[in-house]
Parts: sequence; C-alpha cells; structure tokens
Amino acid sequence: MIRTRTAALFLFAACAFCAITGSSDAATGPVVVDRVVAVVNDDIITMSDLQRELKKRTEIIDQRLMLESMIDRKLQMIAAKRSGIEVTDRELTEGIDDIMKRNNLAAAQFELALAKDGLTLEQYRAELKEQMMLSRLFNKYVRTGLSVNDAEARAYYDLNAKQYSLPEEVKVRHLVAAVPEKASSAQVKAAQEKAAALMERIRKGEDFIRLIREHSGSPTAKQDGDLGFLQRGHAIPELEEAAKSLKPGEFAGPVRCDDGFHIIRVEDIRTPVQPFEKVKEDITRMLFEQKMENTYRAFLQSLRTESHIENRL
Repeated sequence: MIRTRTAALFLFAACAFCAITGSSDAATGPVVVDRVVAVVNDDIITMSDLQRELKKRTEIIDQRLMLESMIDRKLQMIAAKRSGIEVTDRELTEGIDDIMKRNNLAAAQFELALAKDGLTLEQYRAELKEQMMLSRLFNKYVRTGLSVNDAEARAYYDLNAKQYSLPEEVKVRHLVAAVPEKASSAQVKAAQEKAAALMERIRKGEDFIRLIREHSGSPTAKQDGDLGFLQRGHAIPELEEAAKSLKPGEFAGPVRCDDGFHIIRVEDIRTPVQPFEKVKEDITRMLFEQKMENTYRAFLQSLRTESHIENRL
C-alpha cells in the first residue's frame, strides 16, 4: 500500500525513537526501517510496497522495471481521480458477482480462493477498483477515437506482402508406366523398361504431352498428365524429392512410386500470397493494437512530463 508522505515520516520517526530508547519491540530483534524508493507528486512508494508487487508479479524480477511500472500506475490513478473517474461500491459488487458466476464459485469458495493467493476480500475489492479505474482511463484517453480504415490496412499489405506468402508450390506434369497391384517381378521390370525407353525418347526431343496421351497409364492422362500446383510437403514424397531441384521445363525420372514409374516435368514454380480480403481483419487488428500502444506510451509520457517524480533506487 502506498502511504502518504506524512504517514511515512511518522513511521520513520517512530522507528528511530524505538531504536534510541531501546523499547521492548526493538530489543526483540533488529529494526528494519522501511525506505522511500520513489516520490510521485504528493505520494510515495516504499521498498515494502515494491517487494509486495514483486511477489505478486512473478513475471517481472527486475526491481527497477517493477518500480517504473508502479510509478506509471500511480500516475494513471492520479489522472483518473483528477478526471472524475470513479467506481462505485455497487459496481464493484456487481463485478465480483460476475467473476464468481463465470467461475461457478459461491461466496465462501471465492474467499477461500483469494486466501490461497494471500488476499482478503477487501484487498481484492481495492485491487479490482484500481483495475476498473485504470481501464476506464485507458478507454477515455487512449482507445477512444482510434480506428484503422481499409486504406491503411491495404497500404500495409502492399508494403509487406511477403509476410503473407504461402508455401512454395510446384506445377508438375507426369507420365506413368503403371505397375498393377500385386505385380510380379516381370511386370515391374517391364514397366521400368518402358519408362526408361520413354525417357530416352523425351531426351531426344519427342513431344512430352503426346507421349503422355499415348503411353501414360494414369487417369491423369486425360488431362495431359497435369497434376496442378503441388504444395511443398504435400506431394507424393518420391515425386517431391525428384522435383525439388528442377527448374521449369526440366525433366526427372523414371521415379519409382507405388503405382508405377513416373517421368515428371516441372511446368511452373510459384510462391502464392494470401489475398488481402483474407488477411484484412488480422492486419486491421494488428495496426489498431500498434496505434493503441503508441498512444498509450505518449499518454504516459505526458503524465510524467507534468508530474514530479523521484526514483530513488
């Protein structure tokens, strides 16, 4: 809890008096005198305040970072009170009732859960009140009036299109010397020899599509062997391995697959980009969060500029 400057001075005077007079409390052990680690206008933050926050906020272990966070929060509470922002007891009670309802907790269960976290109900009410006041301050001075229009989102998309690239795709055409299920070794050998002979004819310049129409044993022969665009990592592994080093117009094969021996030609390679309409919502949300962050930082800086702050760590 943040004490007033007068209360803190009284505490220090009392501790000093006990140390000098050798009172019974002082005689039981060493006297630890709390000290001021920050002054924010007419209020102070003590080392004990800081230590309590460090215990609650385990994600922050650096004392200086925690103290700066506490100063910012103190400045915002001062601004909230100055702006007439308040939370009534009724609003607090309704808020706690809603929390208990959403977590399916009765009042006794809720207080037990608080106790496990080292909090009384009154302490929790005080913390919740502060959170609600800070939220209303944020909405009033940071969030209100901020927006991102389609033009801003589109401009970001055009400048950062690579961020929305999909995995590379390869367009492949193939000819298959088919191997029947449960084929004999002689059938496998015949299909392999057929594929090798066709590959030799391709190397000599024969038309690949004509050879597909005349000799391919795959149903895709009706589409001139066109497999369309295959996404890297989603094609038949053997074909993908054979195609990965090819440039458009280059051949590979024969490649053994479950259904036979394949001869492939890479027709095209592309890296597609997600259309703007599909990512517009994500971009708009991201830009809005950036605007809020920048506005919030500027708001905090304005509070610091107009306030008296002493960091004594």
